[in-house]
Amino acid sequence: MDEEFVIARCRNKGINLRTQLERIIKRAGLTPWPKLFHNLRATRQTELAASFPEHVVCEWIGNSRKVAREHYLRPTDADFERAAAAGPPQGGARVAQTVAPHTNASKTNAHEKTPVVSGVMHDDSQSCAAMNIGQVPRVGLEPTTY
Repeated sequence: MDEEFVIARCRNKGINLRTQLERIIKRAGLTPWPKLFHNLRATRQTELAASFPEHVVCEWIGNSRKVAREHYLRPTDADFERAAAAGPPQGGARVAQTVAPHTNASKTNAHEKTPVVSGVMHDDSQSCAAMNIGQVPRVGLEPTTY
């Protein structure tokens, strides 16, 4: 198979492509990302994974699925926007959101805070503080089955 290089210039080992690329980015009036080539690779792997099966993308990029998941694949702003636009799942309950100011507990009585509650659930967190909760046994909540 014939190879075709994307960057035809600067093919010898004595040239640092990152430095050259950072200079080009700065001349364009932009700020280079940290770990520039890693971030470019991660961005492209994430973009390809949105359209092609993971095993195909890993073959093209040249890494394993484990490496891709651990180091390269990341959610994008578009993923979050699509999830927010989709709304709650059908038949699912609305989730309550409690918003309270961040304060130092030693300076403020917790009962004086007035949280803003939205959704269908009520804020019963104050009553939870008074509960006597024992420690969970070392085997966990589920009984051992062996």
